[in-house]
Amino acid sequence: MTNDIFSVSEFAEYTGLSIRTLHYYDEKGILQPKRDKNTGHRKYVKEDMLRLHQILTLKFLGFTLEEIKEIIISTSVDLSFIETLRLQEAKLVEEKEKIEVSLEMIQRSVQLIEDEKEIDKDMLVSLLASMQTEKQQKEISKGIMSDQAIDELFKATSSEKLLWEKEMLHFYKETKRLVGKSSDDSEVMNLFQRFLNFVLDIFKVEGFEELESILKFEKVQDVSDEELNRFILEMEKLVPTPLTKEEEQWLDEMMTTYMTENSDFWKGEAWSGKRST
Repeated sequence: MTNDIFSVSEFAEYTGLSIRTLHYYDEKGILQPKRDKNTGHRKYVKEDMLRLHQILTLKFLGFTLEEIKEIIISTSVDLSFIETLRLQEAKLVEEKEKIEVSLEMIQRSVQLIEDEKEIDKDMLVSLLASMQTEKQQKEISKGIMSDQAIDELFKATSSEKLLWEKEMLHFYKETKRLVGKSSDDSEVMNLFQRFLNFVLDIFKVEGFEELESILKFEKVQDVSDEELNRFILEMEKLVPTPLTKEEEQWLDEMMTTYMTENSDFWKGEAWSGKRST
């Protein structure tokens, strides 16, 4: 700084900030220059440059202008400031996690749309909600699933999750197309066979009994109706279904019929060679 005093336009040019920003900082009481006694114009001096560096540094660290104002009022920094920095660190870590989730959501969504060419809006919203709430889903799953099962679901790679999302898109589209058909229709049976194989593949098991073995409870019936209903309700809050009530009702009926008529499948019997690809 060669000049001792700057007008607001000179200070803006020197610092690279806009005049509007400097006015805003003045209004907020965090950078208030002296005023010319005759004209009332703002006059910036060397101390204002030091104050501006403080503001910009704290702003870079993620502090709000209100928080910055409280910090710079102090004439010194002591050990109590450590807690302030730690709180800010926690906020930044949370923001970083949100950014990472958002980036992955965008990347997987772009890939899905490119591969599918066109996706029903409700289906895409459901998949996006599932991507966004993976952390919450993991938390509520702890009451139902074992650590092993949770690891299989939530520690999967982005590529694996993309494959799962493609499979769910196929399942939703086929459900909408086949709704109303009977349980013995070959396309309906193929749909459920493919979907149930898909579920078992996710958990890397060979049948329903083996799937039960990696759940938190030894048998599904050991989980109370209240616990299961609460789990299902919480999941539905996090991930909206793209199916209508009629489609869901048909799906429940067909799935129940299919599982009843294919009990050997769920026991893992006569399994070899029956898995779809």
